[in-house]
Amino acid sequence: MKVEISRRATLKGLGLTSLAGFGTATAYAATAPAAEPQVNADALSAILTWDASNTPAPYRLEISINADMSAALVDVTLAEDVYAYRLPVAPGTAYFWRMTRVPQAGTPPTHGRFDTGRPTLDDTTDDAVRYRNPRAGARWYGETVVQFAATEPLSPWFDQKAYQGTPAPRFDETIRKSLPSPVLEGEDALVDLYWYAWKTFFDVWFFAPSAPDHQAVANLIGFKHWGPWGSCMIWDTCFMLHFARYGHAAYPFITGLDNCYARQHENGFICRESDAQNHEVYSTYPVNPPVLAWAEWEYFQVSGDRDRLCRVLMPLVKHYAWWMTYQRRKNGLYWNTGMGEGMDDSPRNALAYYTMSAAAEQALAALALARIAHVAGRDDLTAFFEAEHKALGDLINTQFWDAPHRIYNDRTQDGRFITELQPGVLCKHAFIFWPLMAEVANEEGKRGLIAELSNPKTFNRSSGIASLSADSAGFTEDGQYWKGSVWPPVQCIVQEGLRVQDQWPLARALAEKYLRAVSEAFAQKPTITENLAPDRPQGYGATEFVGWGGIGPVSNLIEYVLGFQVRAPEGLIEWRIERTDRHGIENLSMGPHRFDLICARRESAVSPCSIEVQASGACTLKVVVRGTTTTHPISPGRNRIVV
Repeated sequence: MKVEISRRATLKGLGLTSLAGFGTATAYAATAPAAEPQVNADALSAILTWDASNTPAPYRLEISINADMSAALVDVTLAEDVYAYRLPVAPGTAYFWRMTRVPQAGTPPTHGRFDTGRPTLDDTTDDAVRYRNPRAGARWYGETVVQFAATEPLSPWFDQKAYQGTPAPRFDETIRKSLPSPVLEGEDALVDLYWYAWKTFFDVWFFAPSAPDHQAVANLIGFKHWGPWGSCMIWDTCFMLHFARYGHAAYPFITGLDNCYARQHENGFICRESDAQNHEVYSTYPVNPPVLAWAEWEYFQVSGDRDRLCRVLMPLVKHYAWWMTYQRRKNGLYWNTGMGEGMDDSPRNALAYYTMSAAAEQALAALALARIAHVAGRDDLTAFFEAEHKALGDLINTQFWDAPHRIYNDRTQDGRFITELQPGVLCKHAFIFWPLMAEVANEEGKRGLIAELSNPKTFNRSSGIASLSADSAGFTEDGQYWKGSVWPPVQCIVQEGLRVQDQWPLARALAEKYLRAVSEAFAQKPTITENLAPDRPQGYGATEFVGWGGIGPVSNLIEYVLGFQVRAPEGLIEWRIERTDRHGIENLSMGPHRFDLICARRESAVSPCSIEVQASGACTLKVVVRGTTTTHPISPGRNRIVV
């Protein structure tokens, strides 16, 4: 693919980022040879820069892993104001480049080779190294202030450099008509909760920057009035996008992550939190789990926007590299703090030194990056991240499997599992289930985790999956704050983990149980709170928390109660039909198209399903009912199916 890049153009190919306007270009002489880049390459990124001469000239840049330049990974025409190019690379790989003046006019191209290194590990505790060069305007709370040695531009690894777009829309009838509309006979409470969640998300959690010195490049997703400055978290935003993706036709909410890439540092670090103007907030511990790649991949399943995956590959790879470098102990095992992972006061926080969940989250990032790289046509990176995913899976299964207790868990600094450091004193927290979602649990691991998820005496409580098992020390009746409470992201981790492991019946049962509990709590007090008590439908914490509180009312309703899964890259909608009432969804978005899918009321679960589909474009409908799977081509217009 050949593309041209100018100062104002966005690169739409192959997951590579141009630094248009990174500096001031001077001219190339008409008789000078083609520019010869200087290359600064490490394990996972490379920067090519070239000197300016006397006459402005566009250049064609090609990069390949083949010396004859076949099967080019990069083939771009760079405008005359561009003199730097950044790209993600695979470790331990030789790359070949060729630079040609456009038009060539007899000027010979320049060419060369560069080699990438291997990932390094730096277990320094020096924040000035880990978080090098905090941005101007950064806020500090409970952290030692780190002075910056050099000013870094916004978005060093991303092509969005400044705020674009209009202020965030508010929820109104026009917005409502652009969102999916659930059809559920006799389930008015769930439908009302669904619309409350969308309204609160639009009106409370989605907003434009307002200060003259803001550092946002897109509208923000977070709580504008949280604390003294407002708060937007990587962790929260990624889980919000799990349900907000279904509103992509109303607004491209995925652009909220552009603000994370904007505040990324040159070394790849992204501060976990920003204020309402996208200024960094260093509070308690500034590292959130590496779930950005997962959020991008999940959103892609609805949007089908391949160009976006190509654009975000560079900052995602750079962030992965930062984690490889700075979030591993000397022995190579990953770690994070309880605050970093969002488990603010969990009993595990004082015990864990090597955190299994951090390794599993990095494995999930590797899995998503392998898939994103494949879509972007970067087979070199696909191979690396597939190998990373396997290696992390092997590490988790050998280093973090607590065989006597049949679960994965964290380890202390001296290598003991935190599960039972003293006889009869247990510590089992909900992040032990990450290996299911990361697709690294082996068969023994799957059996052990599924047993815990099925056990009402440990995790499977009446409101959903508890953040701390009921047989663990520290579990409380109200569960506050992370001592047994039922949190939306935990439900998502568990449900998605079960779904990808083909444990649909348990996933659906848990998803519906949690949604019913949220609905019952809403009936008592019409708001959505941070979490629920483990054994009664009572909300605790901040109100209007939608926020990741939309996971139950929106995504659980669409995916598990109604049974839909959308896979835009495949042009596929999957529908698992288990209800007998008239049900379905209208205005479901998949890529550029909209679909109304309604199943008529049936006499019983063994009766045939009469399905009507109104479609704006073609797709494949996969129907799973009564244990049987059938596929049906859907054409634009009205389609009728009997299964």
